[in-house]
Amino acid sequence: MNNRSVRNYGILALIIILADRLSKDWALKLTGEKIINPFLSFDLTFNRGINWGFFNSTNPALFFFINIAIAIVIIGLVGYTYFCWKLKQPITGHVLILAGAVSNYFDRIIYGGVIDFIVLSWTHWTWPAFNIADAAICIGIGLIALHIYREK
Repeated sequence: MNNRSVRNYGILALIIILADRLSKDWALKLTGEKIINPFLSFDLTFNRGINWGFFNSTNPALFFFINIAIAIVIIGLVGYTYFCWKLKQPITGHVLILAGAVSNYFDRIIYGGVIDFIVLSWTHWTWPAFNIADAAICIGIGLIALHIYREK
């Protein structure tokens, strides 16, 4: 891989982070739930736990340990991404995950929890609130899974 691909991965990460930061800035200004249609609404929440609100707690010790664990995972993924890049493997999925994780980690440090605000609904079913960084992480995981599937 050359410097151009590194630049492209950097631009991709920057786009994800900027889109997430700008959308969260908008979400912080929301006053109450904003219903767009029966399927999409915006409702500001702060998640102090991990995915889908697991381990969401006001306990400062639990929040601290979750933040440390997430930081370790991010550092490990940076190393693994570099390793994959050196082996000339595709790392687009890794970059999406890292960009989303870094933007969400910023929320944890600055706001004391991840800003979630996008809510999808279908009849009586509602998906947990999420953000652009979460979507990037899920897409990144999907790309990695697809790559692994194609390798086999």
